[in-house]
Amino acid sequence: MAVHRIIEAHAARSGDSAAISDHQITLSYRELNQRANAVARHLIAHGFRRGGIATLCLPRCAETAIVLLGILKAGGTYLLIDCDANEGQWPHGVSFAEKAEGDEVRYRTVEVSPALERTALSSANLPIVARASDVACVIPDRDGSPLVLVPHATIMSLQQRAAPPRAEWSGEAGALDLWAGLMNGATVTLSDRALRSAA
Repeated sequence: MAVHRIIEAHAARSGDSAAISDHQITLSYRELNQRANAVARHLIAHGFRRGGIATLCLPRCAETAIVLLGILKAGGTYLLIDCDANEGQWPHGVSFAEKAEGDEVRYRTVEVSPALERTALSSANLPIVARASDVACVIPDRDGSPLVLVPHATIMSLQQRAAPPRAEWSGEAGALDLWAGLMNGATVTLSDRALRSAA
């Protein structure tokens, strides 16, 4: 099983419950799931494939959670870059490698804002199968430490922790606290630090 399947189950069971709230919007589990489906289909339509690594530098907000969930639903892995530390270096879209002719690899950046519109909803979950051993996220290099590859199974183990009805997304690189809250059916809010970063 994969992280997004657990969140899809919450959307089916208690879709009207609040999933994530920031200083601008509050999304129910149903809306989060449907908008993430739209993002996943948008990425796939622009060449993103299962097993791909998507790099993004977006402010920590509810819409970023939609994009991260959309990447997982498309069968991909995300690398969330700290916007504060990389201002101006990364586009505010989703970048990924795509194979060109021969061994050449080129990078494509997809603007995700069209898929983030409130009208961009897609009810049907994607049929892409992700295994528990598939890598869900890559935590970026800090202070010379190696990259950390985090599989779905590791993130899913966070579901076993007892969670309060409200959880906080601190904005840390792997967004692991975001998934811990959502997999437990909590309402995730952004911490003050993350809200300052988003603002």
